[in-house]
Amino acid sequence: MTMPSDSHFATAAEAARILGVTRGRVLELAASAPDFPAAEPTATGGRIWPRLAIEAWAAAHQDRGPRYAAAELPPAGRWPRQVHQVASLAAEEARALHHGWVGRDHLVLALVRPDCPGAAPAVLASFGVTAEPLRAAVVAGLGDSHDRKVGEGTIWSPAAQLLLERASLEAILLFDAAVASEHVLLALTSQWNGSFATGWLARCGIGPQAVRQRAVDVTEGVPLPAPTPLAAPPEFDPAAGLELAPTPDGHDPRKRRPWGWMVLVDADGRPLRQGYLIDRDGHPLLTIDGRPVDVLIDEQGQPVLDAEGRVRIRPVEIPSGSQIQVWRGRS
Repeated sequence: MTMPSDSHFATAAEAARILGVTRGRVLELAASAPDFPAAEPTATGGRIWPRLAIEAWAAAHQDRGPRYAAAELPPAGRWPRQVHQVASLAAEEARALHHGWVGRDHLVLALVRPDCPGAAPAVLASFGVTAEPLRAAVVAGLGDSHDRKVGEGTIWSPAAQLLLERASLEAILLFDAAVASEHVLLALTSQWNGSFATGWLARCGIGPQAVRQRAVDVTEGVPLPAPTPLAAPPEFDPAAGLELAPTPDGHDPRKRRPWGWMVLVDADGRPLRQGYLIDRDGHPLLTIDGRPVDVLIDEQGQPVLDAEGRVRIRPVEIPSGSQIQVWRGRS
């Protein structure tokens, strides 16, 4: 069946906006109101409705349920209840790995745990993602988790904090009444290549759009497909082909991820296109002959990718007269 243009149809969230109710209320009306417009099936098993028919139904039915104000959010400085639970699990993962920060990798590990509330664990499980292989990949990618002890306090990375804030936006965009773990997962899809864990999922063939669609579908009553076994991808080494010097304390810098950046600025303090990488302890990444390394940048300021579309690092020359400014790009 050939579907008309998307502009002629409304998703459940778009129908909720037209009707001024929650997305859940749209699904209730579709199931209980005899004259509610008939839906068309989507390729993934979801439903969409003729936009004009929804608008006409809205005009004819003033009493269509409680009006949607916004997702229920706590006071400023606090997370919604289920987001707080996800954050607690992420901090628990960070402590278990002896990491001094909580980042996006730990959030992914939290979302795949069976004790994580909401729909996120079921969505990830439907792709064959389970906790232990993913955790093992994170440990392998971020280095030996037992070579440095940290205190009980953990620092939240700015990227992870912004992601948790975006979860509330995802709930509002879907016209949902509460913010849940699936909204954290939806927020992650906007930064899918921003962490080691999501990069690992991408190398397994799990893309952000597929995850986003499945998260929306399952919360609209679409059954999740049976999971298929997930084949772990070969480990990706961005420094492949480079012989890196050990860190001052004698460790392989590959075991000191996540890496950050030293940003180079000119005499007026303006950032240059080129910088160089530092390990998680602040030590510069150097080749065996002492040259700093960074992501190779083209003339347009964009990373140069390899044949498989992945970023690799190369030795760089520091422009004379430039200054160093630390910006830790920890995820």
